Amino acid sequence: MMAAADVPALPLWVVVPPAAGLMLILAGYVLAMRHADMPASRRRIRTAGSIVMMATQPLIVYLFGIGTSANPRPFMLTWAMLIGLLGMLVVLAMLDAINSSRLMSHQRRELRRERRRMQEDVYRIVSEHRQRDVGEPNLRLADTDENEPR
Repeated sequence: MMAAADVPALPLWVVVPPAAGLMLILAGYVLAMRHADMPASRRRIRTAGSIVMMATQPLIVYLFGIGTSANPRPFMLTWAMLIGLLGMLVVLAMLDAINSSRLMSHQRRELRRERRRMQEDVYRIVSEHRQRDVGEPNLRLADTDENEPR
């Protein structure tokens, strides 16, 4: 009879297909980001996060489909590497959130400047229009021929 420490947690055929599928999705995401219209800082952070996620996949396959606690040194070392990579992923996610906040505040500042310039243009146009129309009489609808029956 085999002890629980002698067999992996899951059969390899259960672990490999989702890991391989996720690797393909992440690789496609990294390639698609190269041509996406996004700030370079966001692209770099998200590319690094995707690469870290791709690096976790072989470790997960080993830990759940190959490795056993019967050989404790490589098993624990792999767990430590996986936890370290997941920590890096959390740090990258926080950096992405901070960077997105920074980009949003910059964009908000630019929109305020643009709105202020547009407002000044509207005030200038209205004042020019009023100055031009000062000498002309104000016509009411009743003063025109439009109200007369045909």
